[in-house]
Parts: sequence; structure tokens; C-alpha cells
Amino acid sequence: MSARRLLLALAAATAPAPAFSHAVGERYDLPLPVHLYILGGALTVALSFAVVALVVRAHGATPIRFRLRAENANRPLAILGIALQTLGLAAFVLAIAAGLFGEQHPARNLATTMIWIVWWIGLAFVAALAADLWPHLNPWRTIARLAARMLPQRPPRPYPRRWAEWPAVMWLLAFVWFELVYPAPSHPRTLALAALVYSLATFAGMAVFGRETWLRRGEAITLFFAMLGRFAPIAWRGGAVRFRLWGAGLAQPVPLSGAAVAFILLMLAAVLFDGFLGTGLWRAIERGVRSLLPYGADRESLIAATLSLLGLWLAFLGAYHLASYAMARAAKTGMSGRDIARRFALTLVPIGVGYNVAHNLSYLLVQGQAIAALISDPFGFGWNLFGTAHWQPEIGVIDAGAVWIVALFAIVGGHLVSVYLAHVAALRLFARRGTALRALIPMTILMVVYTGVSLTMIAEPLVRFRKPDPSYTRLAPPVLPAMAAAEDDPRR
Repeated sequence: MSARRLLLALAAATAPAPAFSHAVGERYDLPLPVHLYILGGALTVALSFAVVALVVRAHGATPIRFRLRAENANRPLAILGIALQTLGLAAFVLAIAAGLFGEQHPARNLATTMIWIVWWIGLAFVAALAADLWPHLNPWRTIARLAARMLPQRPPRPYPRRWAEWPAVMWLLAFVWFELVYPAPSHPRTLALAALVYSLATFAGMAVFGRETWLRRGEAITLFFAMLGRFAPIAWRGGAVRFRLWGAGLAQPVPLSGAAVAFILLMLAAVLFDGFLGTGLWRAIERGVRSLLPYGADRESLIAATLSLLGLWLAFLGAYHLASYAMARAAKTGMSGRDIARRFALTLVPIGVGYNVAHNLSYLLVQGQAIAALISDPFGFGWNLFGTAHWQPEIGVIDAGAVWIVALFAIVGGHLVSVYLAHVAALRLFARRGTALRALIPMTILMVVYTGVSLTMIAEPLVRFRKPDPSYTRLAPPVLPAMAAAEDDPRR
């Protein structure tokens, strides 16, 4: 693929119209039919059930023991914490200011890249693969702490137990809708105003129910990063840093609330829905919904996409609870399907981590480079504060072939980790090994099905396993005028 075609695709990814923004703009010719890759991935997950059962049997129910503590580093950790708080607050203020007052083209405004690429994608990678830094970077927490020192505080109200994490679930659903369904999620001013609305709601929740209580139960972003942080090998809490194997924080069969289960399933459904928007099935659904409505009633596909997002989430919830009910029947220990669902939900987090890597790595590596230029000209006013305003991204850093290989290993690997963690959790929960293995069969079947579905969705817009759908190109958003002119320039 020529550099200018990939540059056009990159420009299209930053346009405010709906886009298949995480594609790399080319298709990879597989050496083997794609169904063999999908079948191989699903079989790998299925066979891992037997292999992991033997490993866990050999090492007992607690095979994860790699833990170190660094508790005598309070002063360095405190300094690092203050630095991160300052950085998070400064980045938040700068992104909001740029979104409100800067150039309103997404590619020339810091807010779009800072929020969608650096924060939402990049920080999620850091939270899952290294450590959850959001408690220290969280600007709302920092502002609330400063306000508590300077202003009189009222005693917080008790948080209603029946609410559980449902406020966070609703906010995450609204966030996902804004990112994937709303027609212009990358428009800087719209993005800044949405961030301000969420900020006001967060401050109100902290003022009423207490800062830490609301952040832990009602604030979606903190709960999202905390879930990913359970997978990370570093846990930083207060003045202590603990090192562990990846996924060790998810192995305990801790009973969650029903809302927390819904939150985790929404995390998985959201990232899969993002890939679903690049498939032919989605375009068929889109055309079908439009045909049922009056002409022009759903030109932006808001109704079709909203219904599809809710439907996919509810289907995930239904499939997981059905598998949990089957696990309870197989175990015959008197535990209900609801109890099983609440104790095994955390073992699904690695699946979301794997699909997030598969789906967003290319976007982070290519589009994330734009931050180098935008940091010198955050408002798009023609500044060059640090001498990097004219820096051009290296668009050949990754191609479709590499993306497919990473996606294949990330998705299958995430499922393998989930199978392993489910074994560990089952052996810690059930007294007899035979009971644990019987109970895990429905969960393993669910993971095998999810492997096949997720690989199919990630493959369709990426690899050429059939004649390309011409409507895929026609649905692409308009590119930047400057880029389009460059494409027609005979000197290129």
C-alpha cells in the first residue's frame, strides 16, 4: 500500500464523521483460509481446558505466588504521586481549553488525540499491561482533594446499597454510546463539553456521597481502569507497590455485585461492538433498520447503532448468566447461577484486555504519534512551542499483516488466561476437583464461542478472505481537503 493512501486513511480516522477508525486502511492476504485461523484459535482455547486442568492439578489451587513488596519507598512514591497528580490535572485543563477555544478540526486540536488516543486507549494499555495509574492521574480526585483542604465539607450521605455500581454502568454505557454511536465524537468542542458535563456529575457525586465512595462505586472511568488494573503485574496502593504475575489479581473468586458483573460484560461488549461496526453484518442491519423507518429518519444510523449496542450487551449478559446457571447445575453444590456469575466475572477481564490490544494497537501506534506535533501547537494556532509542530508520523510503523498476527495472539492469549484463571477460581471455590472441572465446562464453551466470534469480527475489515465489499469504501468518511488535494497532485 502506498504511503499517501495510508495517510488518507489516517486522515479519515481523525475526521468527525463516523469511521472505521481502528482499521489500518489495507487488507492482508492470508497464506491460509481465514476460517482455519478462527477454527484453530477456538480449538486452542478448547484444548487448553484439558492442559490447564493438568497444570493446576500438579500445582494445586494456588499456583500464583510471585509477590514482592516495596514498602520502604514512601517518599519516592509520594513524590511520584504528586507528579502524576500535577500531570493529570494539567493535561485535563489543557485538553478542555483546547477543545473549547482551539481550532475545531480534530486533526489540529490537542483535545481529540489527548482524550481518545493518549487517555482512553493508551492509558488503558498501561493500566492492563503495567499498572493502574488512574487513581493518581485522576483530575477530578485531585480537584476534590484541593477543594477539601480549602472549603468546609459537609458529612457525606450514606451510599445506597441497592445502587451498587449501577451509576457507573449507566455512565459507561453513555460513554460508549458517545464514542461509537454519536456521529461526531471527535469534534473538539463537543468532546470538551461532554467532558465538562461528566466532570460536573462526578463532582456532584463526590460532594454528596464522599470522594472515595463515589469514585469506587459510581464513577465509571475509575472503575473501568480498576478492572483493567487487576490484570496488571504491578499494584500500587498508597505507600506500597506489589509485583505479581499478569492476571494474579483476578484469580480470587471474590463475589461481586450484579452491577459489577454487568459492568464487566459491558466492557467486553463495547470493544466487540467497535469491531462489529466494520463488518458486513452491521451494514446489513443498518440497511434493514432504515428500511423499516420513514425515509431519512435514521440518516446517521443512531437508532440502528443504539439498538445494536444494547442488544449485544444484553446478549453477552444473557449468555454469561446462562453459562453460570449451567455451571451451578453441573456443580450441584447448592450455589445459584447468580452466585456463580458474581464469583467468576473477574476471570473474563483478560478477554477484554486481549481484544483491546487486538483492536486498538495499530490505532495507538500510528495515530498516537500525532501527540508529538500537537503538544507544540495544542490549539491549532500555528505555534511551535517545543519545535515539534511539523513532526510527521511514521505511518509505516505497522501494517495489516502485523496487526492480524498481533490480533490473533492477543485474542487467543486473552482467552487462554481466562481459562486458566477460571480453573484457579473454581479450585479455590469448590472443595473437590471433579466438581470444579464439571462446573467449568459451560464457561469454557462460552469462551470458545466468543473466541470464534471475536476473531471473525477483527478479521473481516482487515484480511482478504473474500472479494472486498465495495460498500466498505463508499461508507468511509470524507478526508481532509489538504490530503485530497495532495492525492490529486501530479507532482506526487
